[in-house]
Amino acid sequence: MKLFTSQIRWKLLSLFLVVQFSSVLSFFLHPKHVSTENSVRFHFSASDNDGGELDKANLSFSELGIHPSILNAIWSRSDWEQPTPVQQLAIPRLLDQGKADAFWCEAPTGSGKTAAYLIPLLQNILISGTKKQKGERVTAMILCPTRELCIQIGGVLDGLINDIVSMDSRSQYQLSTMVLHGGVPLEPQIARLSDCVQYDTTIDILVATPGRLIDVLTTYRKNGGNSNAKDAAIERRLLAAIDNSPDGDVSLNELQKVGLDRMNQDDSNSSDGSDGRSQLIDVLNGLRYLVLDESDRLLGKGFKGELDSVLDLLSSPPATWLFSATFPQSIEPRLDNILSSIGSTHSPVRLVCANSDRISSKDIPVSSSLQKKLGHSSTVASASKYQQIGPASTIQLRNIRLEKTARTQALRKLLEDDYKDEWDRVLVFVATRYASENVSRKLRRYGIRSSELHGKLDQDARLRRLDDLKNGKIRVLLCTDVASRGIDISGLPAVVNYDLPRSTSDFVHRIGRTGRAGQAGTAVSFVTPSDEAHMDLIEQRHLETPPEREVLKGFEPDEERWTIEAAGTRMSTPGTKHSSKGLVHDKMFGGIKGHRKSKKDKLREEAVRVAASKHN
Repeated sequence: MKLFTSQIRWKLLSLFLVVQFSSVLSFFLHPKHVSTENSVRFHFSASDNDGGELDKANLSFSELGIHPSILNAIWSRSDWEQPTPVQQLAIPRLLDQGKADAFWCEAPTGSGKTAAYLIPLLQNILISGTKKQKGERVTAMILCPTRELCIQIGGVLDGLINDIVSMDSRSQYQLSTMVLHGGVPLEPQIARLSDCVQYDTTIDILVATPGRLIDVLTTYRKNGGNSNAKDAAIERRLLAAIDNSPDGDVSLNELQKVGLDRMNQDDSNSSDGSDGRSQLIDVLNGLRYLVLDESDRLLGKGFKGELDSVLDLLSSPPATWLFSATFPQSIEPRLDNILSSIGSTHSPVRLVCANSDRISSKDIPVSSSLQKKLGHSSTVASASKYQQIGPASTIQLRNIRLEKTARTQALRKLLEDDYKDEWDRVLVFVATRYASENVSRKLRRYGIRSSELHGKLDQDARLRRLDDLKNGKIRVLLCTDVASRGIDISGLPAVVNYDLPRSTSDFVHRIGRTGRAGQAGTAVSFVTPSDEAHMDLIEQRHLETPPEREVLKGFEPDEERWTIEAAGTRMSTPGTKHSSKGLVHDKMFGGIKGHRKSKKDKLREEAVRVAASKHN
């Protein structure tokens, strides 16, 4: 009996040692996520100049702190098997903000940034959110620069919410969303938001473009004030009564049903009889989350007035999240001013993801004025920085040297010969609306199904042409930079830069329409003699190891003429002062204010063109 007992004890001890050894081994091989932030990442000595922490963890969705209800919705999607590097980096930190109220994240195009902020936003509001405050009309707001991106984000958001509800039959979750952008009638958008005021309801997540948002919220501040708001409310009720009448004749009973006899009576928050329209200006009071998608564009000069007008309507500092594929130093002072103005200055966090083959080690020149502004950007400078290196980019780059007049025929050769079977859908970027229509017309003459997309089209036409490309009804879509940001066309095999973008950052966003979500893609850029210096600048800023510039067979340029023309674009006018970023940069932004070309300067440039033409 004693021998039997000792054998049992020995076996139990052996089993215990095996379990402990397995646990220790598992800890080192597969570290589990717990609530503390330090467990989410491995700590290495920082490889960047800013002293940030380098993340190299390979986590699953279940290790990111995501609620089971949202996890089930994620797992129901076959294309969401593993979180991308930016999702591994951002989701745990946005779920557990701690003392930080400002995050900005830079990650490659097509890396899953939209889900990286939607998942924690939904969990914070839907599951672990605090009780709504009195008078809270909008809980979270996502701002983006284009209508197409606004619609796309709204679609992803509604899809996630539907998946969460459908995967949990016992779910009591209810979430109200709204997509607000231009190109559609204004009145229904005003009516939806004024209903929130009138009936004391909340829109949980509002996705909007800043221009249309300001138009809606300030309509009655600019146009007649409360009296105009009341007139609009009366008109809306009267139209509702007419719509409810089958023969168009409105009786007194029907007027009473829509409340036209009670317009001047105290009705909840709408005692002025405007049905909440006069209080639209206060809709953003109590906003808790502010997300800026494509934030570098929104922080630029083009959106300064509209974005400032939106921020002026905030009554309290929200948690501010900014996402973009590019985050140049030039916008950091602007970011610092915005965070300071809305009060989001506590323990800011900067997240940076990069492809392993696109990590730039080059120092980009900074002007003395920008350097001075950066020195005063205390909030941005104090940010904690976390980095994560992702896999190599899946976009194959080709830079083709050719004459400007040969571009359309070169594009035709790529479509009909080189990539006849591989390119079933192609985005071709051009500089102007005229170019999009002209090149599209020429391609149709050659029997290539094509169409154009530009800002002058109404919203229905823009969406219809994007859908035609997605569904394969057309093969080529000629577009301006209206389609360069945020647009997700699943499995798009190629992008062509017929014209190079004016902004170097837009090059990154353009080529990012292909090679998304780990799929392979090709980005071809046509480089003409006048573009060569600008291409040099793009490569200097955004490509650590740019591809060699090649020549397409049958489209070989005159090398001697090419050299002379390319040299002319780099030639600076004698006596002209340039910024520290150089001649090419200054040309990109319209030259130096106050320094016009003299008659002699123009004659010198003409001499260069004449010399080049002689070698043609």
